Amino acid sequence: MHSFDSNDFSYDNYRRLLTFLDNEYEIFSFKDAYRLGAKILDVPRFVILRHDVEFSVKGALALARIEHELGIKSTFFFLQTSDYNCFDRHEAERIREIISLGHDVGLHYDASLFEDMKVDPVVAAKLQIKLFECFFNVKVHAMSSHMPMRSGKAFSIDGVIDTYDPLYLRDIKYISDSNQVWRENISTKGLLEHQQIHLLLHENTWSDDGLSIFEISLAEAFEKFQKHHTNALKYNSMVKVGLKNRAVKDNEFKKRYFSSN
Repeated sequence: MHSFDSNDFSYDNYRRLLTFLDNEYEIFSFKDAYRLGAKILDVPRFVILRHDVEFSVKGALALARIEHELGIKSTFFFLQTSDYNCFDRHEAERIREIISLGHDVGLHYDASLFEDMKVDPVVAAKLQIKLFECFFNVKVHAMSSHMPMRSGKAFSIDGVIDTYDPLYLRDIKYISDSNQVWRENISTKGLLEHQQIHLLLHENTWSDDGLSIFEISLAEAFEKFQKHHTNALKYNSMVKVGLKNRAVKDNEFKKRYFSSN
């Protein structure tokens, strides 16, 4: 039996956790859960493995690569209203790599934001799903609410699993690592008390050196600052070059868009 330390949030310990789970349970993604439906309860021992990506697509990719090394597939739920941008070139390339590794992707939506903006949550979520499916050429099988305790209004979309449906929250044991605070006994012995588990692991919980959640947040903020600073310098340089060639570029633009055939 592979033992792991519930207080260690390093990638090495993440590997130990997954190896233990893989030896003791059948591991499903929510794509598998979609295929099985309620019949999933007929499987005697399983873990549905899910990731709500809160801050870092880079961190999500790190988990995806580790799981791929171990032959494990899971579902990564991405926010379209976070401080990362799924459709930024670099972030999109990372998401596409996650998909290429065989993982499933889903929508992580912010219901409280929908309420604050006074938009229809069903319409908004459907549009976000459609955009994600179109941009990444995938089928979204499930959606996950961001911090569901902040919003009292639940909603559903036909043909899309809600990860907080009673089937996955009541009939199956739900365990999460939110903010590096396990709400259950996550020891090997504690896990084995449950036959069917819905396991939520966040990308901002784990790191190479097992940093605290505060240290991970600071490192992520600094990396994003560096990225924006570099982009600002590139943009300023591009503007200077563009101004020098403005007349030429204006003429080229007019020829492309206004010249008659």
